Amino acid sequence: MGAVELRIPYAESFKSFKIAEEKLLAYIQHPLLKHPEASEEDSEIEGALSNPIGCMRLSEICDDGSKVVILVDDWTRPTPAYKVIKFVLNELEEAEVREDNISFIVARGTHRKPTKTELEDKLGKDIVKKYSVSVHDCDRDLVFLGKTSRGTPVWVNRKLVEADVKISIGTVIPHPLAGYGGGAKIILPGVSGRETINYNHSLVYDARVRVGAVDGNPIREDMEEVAEKVGLNFSVNLILDERRRIVKTFCGDFVKAHRECVREYEKIYGVRVDEQADILVLGSCPRDATFGHATFSLYSAVPLVKESGTIIFVAPCTDGPGTRFERLAFRELAYIEPEELIRQIREGVVEASAGAFDYCYSKVLKRNRIILVSDNFSRKEAVELGLNYASSVEEALKDALNFHGEDAKVTVAPLGGMIIVLDDKR
Repeated sequence: MGAVELRIPYAESFKSFKIAEEKLLAYIQHPLLKHPEASEEDSEIEGALSNPIGCMRLSEICDDGSKVVILVDDWTRPTPAYKVIKFVLNELEEAEVREDNISFIVARGTHRKPTKTELEDKLGKDIVKKYSVSVHDCDRDLVFLGKTSRGTPVWVNRKLVEADVKISIGTVIPHPLAGYGGGAKIILPGVSGRETINYNHSLVYDARVRVGAVDGNPIREDMEEVAEKVGLNFSVNLILDERRRIVKTFCGDFVKAHRECVREYEKIYGVRVDEQADILVLGSCPRDATFGHATFSLYSAVPLVKESGTIIFVAPCTDGPGTRFERLAFRELAYIEPEELIRQIREGVVEASAGAFDYCYSKVLKRNRIILVSDNFSRKEAVELGLNYASSVEEALKDALNFHGEDAKVTVAPLGGMIIVLDDKR
């Protein structure tokens, strides 16, 4: 048998490599037979806005006196908000909402502030120029709305709370804490206070918190309770392909529309595992701007590879490797035993907003050997994160085959950040 050439999406390009056919256990191919054209994206958005799930149309929710805030996620998320905004504004125009009563908030949680270019890429230059656009600060201009049933203190962006109509635009994609992105997640952590985020994320120790789990997930349900307190009126949830094109749109009630979107997502990107591989070649697309967000693909893909198997982690990390201090601190937390890390999160020694993800990462590091392939990291920088390193997928495969033996079987998952491994219940 000969060799096959495969490709992994990598930022705006690809990483190509060859592998002997007899070593290939599975190649998880792209599930979409056809990618949407721009006109098809527009039709999908318009159709969803015209037929919301569980609530009235925006043109019926608003009137000429409504003060409207539109929430968008930040630069770490793939959501092409600019594609949706023009159609949301059409709905508001139909309700005769005044332009000076429409504003935007970038829901960044605890992430760094976006640059001007990142704002324009997210919203569109015309929107940034024409409308009031603010960036949420988790430490300032907050309003206290009481506590959730789980005891989470609810501190939320003041400007949002003061609006009459609150609209969100987000993407449904697997998430290690909330199960999936989208829906209420844009409220918490997106526009919540640091104390609120920390308390919510400290629930990560619960066994029901896992990637792909929404109903019964205490973190997701806590987020939805906060969104209810805030009064999120209308939620736009997108399903994207690996180049951020809109495949499906579900609008309306922030729980009902979100769940419909999740069900459709699993029809498109759900996979089932018959046999685990010794080696997994894993792409991190589309959340691959930072190392931290690229690791989200690891949590989805763990069921594809044997315990003690090797994951070849192909991640561009276009935002760079961070500082040496950040890398060493990340590794230090990751090498704490997961149970000890949870104790430190509960006691406030480690901030839960970051520590919850360190907890997820530490479990993967304990379970698997990871080789990073990234043009934006050096070997030394990868080692400082507790990882092995290779300059190419071929080099990583050679390393992994030497480690596991020539009889080792390989699974390739190009869209690691998008797939979700389904169990018998789904």
